[in-house]
Amino acid sequence: MPAPITDQGAPRRSYELNDPMPSEVRAGARRFASVQALNELVGVLPFAAWLNRAPSLSRKQMLMAKIQDEVGHGHVAARVAQDLGAGWESILRDYVEGRAKVHNIFHYDFESWEEFGPGLLLMNSAAIVQFQSLGRGVYLPYARALRKIEREESFHYQHALDMTHEVLHSGDTAQRRRAQDAFEVWMRRVLAYFGPPDTDTLATNPMHVAGLKPHGNDELRQQWLGRIVPVCRGLGMHVDPDLVREASPGHWEFDMPDWTDVKRVIAGGGPASEQRLAWIRGVLERNAADRISRVVAA
Repeated sequence: MPAPITDQGAPRRSYELNDPMPSEVRAGARRFASVQALNELVGVLPFAAWLNRAPSLSRKQMLMAKIQDEVGHGHVAARVAQDLGAGWESILRDYVEGRAKVHNIFHYDFESWEEFGPGLLLMNSAAIVQFQSLGRGVYLPYARALRKIEREESFHYQHALDMTHEVLHSGDTAQRRRAQDAFEVWMRRVLAYFGPPDTDTLATNPMHVAGLKPHGNDELRQQWLGRIVPVCRGLGMHVDPDLVREASPGHWEFDMPDWTDVKRVIAGGGPASEQRLAWIRGVLERNAADRISRVVAA
């Protein structure tokens, strides 16, 4: 993928954990790290569901490595959040009680193995673009955590490239059709992953003002499209111009997501939303039961 997005404007003051810092920086960094920890943990569930259905031992091993990495990413982000006053249990409790949400892409399941490669390719590349941007934020412990996570995401990106190439170049006609359909479905979902248009409102966004969100949703989406569309075309996927098209050099137009529907999905209206919530509720209930058992045994 081409070089990442760069900083703009004068350098801003950065902060370590114990530095005096504006309250909005501390609260914003806690929120960003908490949300990422939640998304990493919940986001691993659609992958874990396919672990026993991967078509070969090598694919099982690679998927297991990805799952292990994603859980590790959740713990890295959670440690940043914990240093700022948000522990794992509070992060999960906020989710099941409706105070925290996960990205739209984690409210869906994979319907076929052929869907994995294109879906992961789009998701991983979008996450890398986002992490590279947030890694330029002013809270340094979170920036360092993101750099560590980003290095491992590059493995996941290569993994997705390999899976997509295998299906498109070694699969039969039906498998290639499923991969192409998956690309179109996940392209729409990942276009929404970056969030609604904000070019006109970025300057007043509290996270941007605090220095934690260096780039806007529109800027990141344009950067991502410029990087991933040529890759997908190079793999042999058809990019429907009604879905995504380069209107002029470096400027992409696309079929705008239905933001009302995206909001509904994020609020718990996706096909796998309740499944995700039920799993996390079970985690909290099991942990609570374990604590009670240890107290009784003592």
